[in-house]
Amino acid sequence: MTEERWLDEDAGPIVPAYLLTRGRTVPASEAIDLIAVIITSGGLAPPRGLDPEHLIILQKCTQPTRLVDVAAELNLPIGVVRVLVGDLHAQQLVQVELPPPAPDAKVLLEVISGLKAL
Repeated sequence: MTEERWLDEDAGPIVPAYLLTRGRTVPASEAIDLIAVIITSGGLAPPRGLDPEHLIILQKCTQPTRLVDVAAELNLPIGVVRVLVGDLHAQQLVQVELPPPAPDAKVLLEVISGLKAL
């Protein structure tokens, strides 16, 4: 393997995504849904020693933001962002609001029938 593969002229050294999570694939706190809403816990100063990616997530989530949107903005795989957000949630630096449960299929069919009747 040559050194050129791990160096981008414009961006500098390329870090494989799994190194950002130290090889972990499961969030530290709980499973986080793709459309869960993440928001920074108010009034808390981030502790020392957080990785740059953790700090970026804290900055991006001052307003409620879906997990998939955080991943897209960071240009990182969703699994990596799940682990990073899980770290922050375990330290109580972010709140994770789970999405509401999906409506019952019967209700959806009734809505479709009602729309067709219009």
